[in-house]
Amino acid sequence: MDVLESLALYVLAWLIVALALYAIRRDLVKGFVLIMWSSERAAQFIRRVSERLSFIPLKAYLAVAAALFLLSAYSPYFPIPAGTGVAYMPGFLYILLRSTYQALTGLAHGASVQEVAVVGAQAGAVPLLPGITIPWDQLPYIALAVVVGVALHEFMHGYAAVRHGIRLKSAGVFSAFFVFSGAFVEPDEEQLKSSPLRAKIAVFVSGVAANVVLALLALAIYLAGVHAGLGGAVLASINPATAQLGLKQGDVVVAVNGCGVSADVVVPDQLLATLNAIVGNPAGTPLCSPNQTITLVVERNGKLVDVSFPAEKIYVGAPLTSLIYGGPMYEAGIRPGDVVTAIYGCGGAYRVYSSGQLISIIQKIVSDGLCRPGDQVVVSVLRNGREENYTVVLGHNPDNYTRPFFGIYTNGLGQLGFNTSVFSASLFANTLFVKTVMWFFLINLGLALINALPIYPLDGGLLVLAILERYLGKNGATYIVYGITALLAAFLVFDSALGIVSGIYKQIFSLLR
Repeated sequence: MDVLESLALYVLAWLIVALALYAIRRDLVKGFVLIMWSSERAAQFIRRVSERLSFIPLKAYLAVAAALFLLSAYSPYFPIPAGTGVAYMPGFLYILLRSTYQALTGLAHGASVQEVAVVGAQAGAVPLLPGITIPWDQLPYIALAVVVGVALHEFMHGYAAVRHGIRLKSAGVFSAFFVFSGAFVEPDEEQLKSSPLRAKIAVFVSGVAANVVLALLALAIYLAGVHAGLGGAVLASINPATAQLGLKQGDVVVAVNGCGVSADVVVPDQLLATLNAIVGNPAGTPLCSPNQTITLVVERNGKLVDVSFPAEKIYVGAPLTSLIYGGPMYEAGIRPGDVVTAIYGCGGAYRVYSSGQLISIIQKIVSDGLCRPGDQVVVSVLRNGREENYTVVLGHNPDNYTRPFFGIYTNGLGQLGFNTSVFSASLFANTLFVKTVMWFFLINLGLALINALPIYPLDGGLLVLAILERYLGKNGATYIVYGITALLAAFLVFDSALGIVSGIYKQIFSLLR
């Protein structure tokens, strides 16, 4: 299904939902672009639950909620899942400012949009559009995380308001084409404005604090689960190149052993990273000889079994994803899509088992002075399953005219699984446990990060406005907050556009396949 078909299906799904609700209650649908439901009963429910939780000391609650709020976007580091452990992500506000600065600096110095896109996209916010930016099969996991995250976010706003004597007028949900969806709690505006600063702070930080708690809870569940064996790389489909290794559809790879490596596998990318390290990618020699054995520990039909094969089965050569147009290899007739398997000349016959080994061979030839510009080598490649030989006249290295040049760059070489049929990344998926928990973590972290930014009328913007009003008055505070809002909103839109251009969101979402 292409993008236009997915978009048409997406719009059709929205119209069906909107028409169904319109037939039930016309007041729920606003111009068929917005669906909104609000209720005083929902607000009363929040009030009753909040009153039952009134035993929590307000000072302690405010201190914890404020600390969690600051942890989301303003702390130096936030813990994130990484394999069987934890890594740390810099604070989102820092990422936003740094990535925007680096992208703008790059553009000012003549870099292309594509070149700066990867840097600027780090702080981008890409809408979750099923079939367009995310696969349709991920929608159930996202929907569950959004419903829980948004509901608790708004409930905690209401809880803080009730605890500080602020009346709740109503509560409800809304959606505009599924993209801009959420819930809301409507406190009495006059009571909120006239309430003490500590009450306003409590109300504004509580929603973000709730999402941070849910994200940290998901992280803890993830760590417990993967250590209990709930992770792995699921072979969701299979091709002949992978089947000939002894694997079967439905197998879950949980560990890789052999060639001096012993590694657990929690997610598919760990499996591919381990196998690429064995073959010498991204730049190095293979860890073992072709006849040594690699063993995959696989969960099959509820039992652990070993699937072993010789390393030569994944020594597939160096796939060429791109070549320098007019360079020596291109002029010889070699083309992107070919797979380099050997180089003859420059003092030897070099078998090429991987992209990393090809880089090592070329580096050795250049550093040891085994060839000069103008010398000839024979390069063997696989093209459409057939081996072909091409005579390449080496050129002059653009960085050092006295050194030979083959006409390839390291970023023009493919990796095992990403550019090969054997262990193709598209065959593997995460376990149900990992997909559910990771989406729960990412959605709640995203809700916390975005809402904590000092952008009006997000929670962070309302918080900054309330604090500045205390010391600068309404007019001064408003000018400052609107200025900050315009600047950061522009940064966020700019970085999000770069994220769409670079396609970096596809790489991120592919980790959750």
